[in-house]
Amino acid sequence: MFVVVLSLATTVIIGLFSCLVLRQYNRVKKRDTARCRIQSYSSTKPLSLSTSTYDPLDHSLYWYPVAFSHEIPCGSSRPFGFYLLNEPLCLYRTNDGQIVCVLDVCPHRSAPLSLGKITKEGNLECIYHGWQYGANGQCVYIPSVSKKSNTASLICARTVPVHEQYGFIWVWPGKRELANSDLIPHRLFTDVQNINGEFLLSPEDSCYLDIPYDLMIDNLLDMAHVDFTHDGTIGKRSQASCMRSERITPSPYFSTNSESVSFKVQRYEQSPPLSWNDFSYVHFIPPCFIRLEHHNSKKKQLYVQIFFILPNAENKMRLLLQFYRNFACYKWFEYTPGYDYVAAKINKKIVDQDVLLLNGIHRNIVQMGAKPLGKIVSADGPIKAFRRYQSRALAKFETIYKKQGAWKTTTKSSDDEIQDIDIEDLTVKMN
Repeated sequence: MFVVVLSLATTVIIGLFSCLVLRQYNRVKKRDTARCRIQSYSSTKPLSLSTSTYDPLDHSLYWYPVAFSHEIPCGSSRPFGFYLLNEPLCLYRTNDGQIVCVLDVCPHRSAPLSLGKITKEGNLECIYHGWQYGANGQCVYIPSVSKKSNTASLICARTVPVHEQYGFIWVWPGKRELANSDLIPHRLFTDVQNINGEFLLSPEDSCYLDIPYDLMIDNLLDMAHVDFTHDGTIGKRSQASCMRSERITPSPYFSTNSESVSFKVQRYEQSPPLSWNDFSYVHFIPPCFIRLEHHNSKKKQLYVQIFFILPNAENKMRLLLQFYRNFACYKWFEYTPGYDYVAAKINKKIVDQDVLLLNGIHRNIVQMGAKPLGKIVSADGPIKAFRRYQSRALAKFETIYKKQGAWKTTTKSSDDEIQDIDIEDLTVKMN
């Protein structure tokens, strides 16, 4: 009897473990498939980076990776609402898998489209009156209007250029005629993002934070804080030592953006020396991209951290991160049940340590008039370079965010000029 019970319990445990492995395997496969998906944005004009039209200090003239591809899966019933530079936007997929990005406002009564749902036809339905929008934001159905009317064809939600690649949904918030997918920072990924290559991607992660995005950029460019702020997680106080940053001119990412800055950061006078990190490269690529490369020359090991610090709105940001390594590249790691959970818990603990500190810095800046960058040393070189870029941008444009009432200042379209006329009646007359 005991043997039978033990055998049954073993069978149940093996079955449960197998189900968990299969679930994790499917999750990883979906992420890998999403990273292979490409939806190119067709530009309306050839790219000319030499023209002054593309001002690197203008934060609207950049592609921003606002979401992971797997966050907007095919067949999802919910749209994805978010802010970018203080502008509310909404993402959804049509039935053929194409991503559409629209202003998060219904042309009918200005309701947030992100509160609606995706119909079985793949249209975005407004929660207020059921108006539906399809590819390119075109209105395809209005329940309260006669089916014989072509009113819906006259209405279109305002769309924003969107591009899908590298497992991210990229959005261009600036002038549509200047959008070109060549401006995406492709070089950030080309050497590491190959699913069947020599690098293994750790579970990607993200979080929303109520802090200014520039403070997080300062923090991620600061290698010297790790041993103290993150003592016990990724740092160790006893390992702290002299640290110097040496600027690399030109930056390896100069061709991606002429304002990019790169530094080689190395520890000195350390005893004992770190076992895995001889030196690090710190790269800042405007407007909000950071790549950290940690090298172990002896073992030829490389650990790459890529961060996107999205300026959603003033004092609100989203942090997206991807970590790659060329050692211990065992794919079965990803299929281990709980791997995602453990990685997410570690990431959250590390980010929480940073946020506690950055909230205090933000308080001192706002309430006490303190400076984000005061007395500096050699290790602060990357932060100083970023702050120079940021101060020049603010001196020229005052703010990187879209100001309140920005929509009111846009040029009126023909639809705006007839907005007081009953559109359905107008359509009937046209028929």
